Amino acid sequence: MRNFHHQIVDAVGASIVAGRYAEGAQLPTEPQLAQTYGASRLIIREAMKSLAAKGLVSIRPRTGTHVLPRAEWNLFDPAVLGWQSEAPPDKKLIADLMELRQTIEPLAARLAAARAQPQQVADIREAFEAMAQAQTQASYIEADLRFHGAVVRSCDNQFIRQLETALSAVWKTSFQASSDAWGPDAQALELHRSLLHSIEARDPQGAEAAVLALIARAVVRINHTQVQ
Repeated sequence: MRNFHHQIVDAVGASIVAGRYAEGAQLPTEPQLAQTYGASRLIIREAMKSLAAKGLVSIRPRTGTHVLPRAEWNLFDPAVLGWQSEAPPDKKLIADLMELRQTIEPLAARLAAARAQPQQVADIREAFEAMAQAQTQASYIEADLRFHGAVVRSCDNQFIRQLETALSAVWKTSFQASSDAWGPDAQALELHRSLLHSIEARDPQGAEAAVLALIARAVVRINHTQVQ
């Protein structure tokens, strides 16, 4: 039942984020959704409650379930970010995500260079080596996610670390947006190496500069991909 519930949340949520249901639009009724997805009305009702908790819909007796304005969505919810990454490219979304990265990651990198424990540095190096050895785009992105997650976990700031789950979806979205035909980006790989070396050398300024350069490189690749 829980898997079925998740599938319905995922299907309807993705449809809302993709714009198939406009802001303010009324979703199909419980019986209609139950028939569409072959589910009980109870499962549909619980799925709508999950979407309401993410800020995507409002549920009102007698008036039905309506799509809320985008400004009310919980944009940090990993599922919402994931649906946005699968939707048609949104230049404003990508630009905002890159600004978020520019706000949080330089500080995290600077703190990681000052505070990372030996095992945490080893985790960052292991993720970097997986990136360098990746043979497919999927394996490269997976290792890239591990790398940036390890940096954030190394910063020893409980509030920044709490953002890792949301940041993981942010990274995935920006990594996918900056990817074109598969082939490791040698420049980006070298910038990751610089970030790793700065953390190993306990060089906060170097770590901050490396991560800012990484984000700038991603912006260049995103702009190039969007022009094509």
